[in-house]
Amino acid sequence: MATKKKRSQYFLTEPNWAEFSLAQTDEDKKTAWSKAQYFIHAEIPSKECYKTFRNWVNKFSKWDKKMKKKVLEAPDYAFLSISEYTWFHSKTGWMLDKQEEYIYNKEQYFLDTAAKKKAEKEQAADQRKSNVVKIRRELDVMINAVDAVIDQFMDGQKVASPEQLTSNCKLNKEESAEVYGEYANILDEFKELQRVRKIRKRSDWDEQLVEGYSHVNKPNMDKLVLWLDEFLQIMIQQQQRKTPVRRKKPQDPRKIVARLRHLQADKDLNIASVNPVNILGSSEVWVYDVKRRRLGLYASKIEGGLHVKGTSITGYDDKLSYEKTLRKPEEQLKTVMSKSKKAIHEVVGKIRGKQMKVKTRINANMLLLKVQ
Repeated sequence: MATKKKRSQYFLTEPNWAEFSLAQTDEDKKTAWSKAQYFIHAEIPSKECYKTFRNWVNKFSKWDKKMKKKVLEAPDYAFLSISEYTWFHSKTGWMLDKQEEYIYNKEQYFLDTAAKKKAEKEQAADQRKSNVVKIRRELDVMINAVDAVIDQFMDGQKVASPEQLTSNCKLNKEESAEVYGEYANILDEFKELQRVRKIRKRSDWDEQLVEGYSHVNKPNMDKLVLWLDEFLQIMIQQQQRKTPVRRKKPQDPRKIVARLRHLQADKDLNIASVNPVNILGSSEVWVYDVKRRRLGLYASKIEGGLHVKGTSITGYDDKLSYEKTLRKPEEQLKTVMSKSKKAIHEVVGKIRGKQMKVKTRINANMLLLKVQ
C-alpha cells in the first residue's frame, strides 16, 4: 500500500536542505543561498529566525561568553535581516563568509541597541512606579484634606462640605476603604468625647480625653462630628460603586503651565518668580503685580486644591483670596518673602488698605512670589 504523501506546511516549494548542506565551493554556496533566500524571507516567521540567531551566537559564534551575553541583550529587531542567515545555517550547517563577517561587524550596533532597550525598560518601570505614586497621591491628597478640615473645625474656621471635598478627589474602592478605616476610629473618639463631656463623675481616662480636646468648644466639635458622619457615608457609597474610577493619564506638569504668562524676574525689586509647576497641588500662591503694585493671594479651602488652566490659577476660594495695594513694595515684599506661611498672613493683615478680589488670570506683569 502506497504511503500518503505528507502535506507541506509551506506555500512555496521547500529547498532541498540536504543537497545544499553538501555544497563545498564558494560558487555552489552562493547558488544555494540564492535559491533559498526568497523562500526563507517569504515563508519563515521572524520569530523562528530570531531563535536560530540566538542559538548560533551561543553555539557557533567566536565571541567570548561575556560578549555573547551582551549581544543577546539586544532586542529582536536588531537581528531582523541577519537572522535569516542563521536560519539557513540551522538547515545547512554553514553560511557565506561575507555573511558571518557582516554579523561580527554589527557588534557595536548590538551593544548600542541593547543599551537602548535597557534604558527604555528602566523608563517603563519608572512610569509604572509613577502611576502607582499617582494612585497613592490621590489617597494622600484626601487624607491631608480631611486632616486640614479637622484642624479648621477646631479653630472655628469655615470648611468645604464633604461633597466639595470628595468631588475634587476621586478615590477607588480600596482607597475609600482605607480612608473610611482611618476616620471611623477618629469619629468614634469624637463621639466618645461628646458623651463624656455630659458626665459629671468621670474616670481618669475620661478626664484625660476631655483635657486633650479642651481647646475645642462644644459647638465646633458637634459640627465636626456631623461633618465626619456625612463624609464617611460618602466613603461607604464609593466602596459600593460598581463602575471603576477613571483617572486621566497624568499630564506633563510643564505642559500644564506652559501658557501661564508671568514675569520671570524684576531687577528693581531683585525678585525672581518661583517655578509655576509648583502651583500644581498647592494650597496658597502669593503674587505681585509690578505695574499695579498689588500683592495678591490665591488660596484654596482644600489642601492641595490649586491648579492651572491656560493663563489662570484655578481651585482658589473667593472668600480666602484677595489682593492689596502696597505703598512701599521694596520694603514690604522683603518682609513677605522672609516670613513663614502663618507669619505672612499676620504681616499682610497689618498692611493698611482695602482687600480686593484677585484677578482670575495671571499676566506678564505678575511675579510668582511664594507657593505654600
